[in-house]
Amino acid sequence: MPSDQFLSKGVKLQKVMGHIQFVNVTFHYPSRLTVPILEHVNFSVKANEVVAIVGISGSGKSTLVNLLLRLYEPSNGQIYIDGFPLRELDIRWLREKVGFVGQTGTSSLSYGHQAYAHEFISSLPDGYETVVDDNLLSGGQKQQIAIARAILRDPAILILDEATSALDSESEHYVKAIIRAMGNDVKAKRTVLVIAHRLSTIKAADRIIVLDSGRVVEMGDNTELLLKDGLYAHLFKIQTDALA
Repeated sequence: MPSDQFLSKGVKLQKVMGHIQFVNVTFHYPSRLTVPILEHVNFSVKANEVVAIVGISGSGKSTLVNLLLRLYEPSNGQIYIDGFPLRELDIRWLREKVGFVGQTGTSSLSYGHQAYAHEFISSLPDGYETVVDDNLLSGGQKQQIAIARAILRDPAILILDEATSALDSESEHYVKAIIRAMGNDVKAKRTVLVIAHRLSTIKAADRIIVLDSGRVVEMGDNTELLLKDGLYAHLFKIQTDALA
């Protein structure tokens, strides 16, 4: 069911470490109660881990994000942040602690260096003072700016949802570098969830969770999953062959 989007009550944790747990989570959209979008989903993300969630279209990837942001509540099961039930946390406070980058660009050019966006921002007519609009930047540049804006907030948890689907090859290279840097930057440690469109982007993730028809079917790093020769390896081969 949908959450109360304007609710400003509930628990506010003193410090968010970024440990995420999905425990036996099932979800149906209200208009399709007989069709589970997620079914008995179980996984845990350690604090400061970079984890990618992949799967074909309709596998439930973005629904996980909707639940984590409390846009909806699970039909069954529990989600925990640092061991505390997500449904008991203050929604507004929660969204201040979670950085989110979707497919749309944003208006902030701050922290361009950390988002590997400094070069093209400097080339804009007014540099870092540029007002962003839909006609000025490419889809890839908008994505880099969106990531820069999310980093500026210094969230404990950063979610990149389909953040590479609009990128050209050069911009995709930058995003790969960001993901690697997130895992190596000791001073700015945060938990990162990447809902990936291009599997080549997330090879450097600490772990990859593979969804199929709303269920977790595989987990491991890129090398482990390729050796398993399961769904991830199949999807990886399809994308690799398409680029050949």
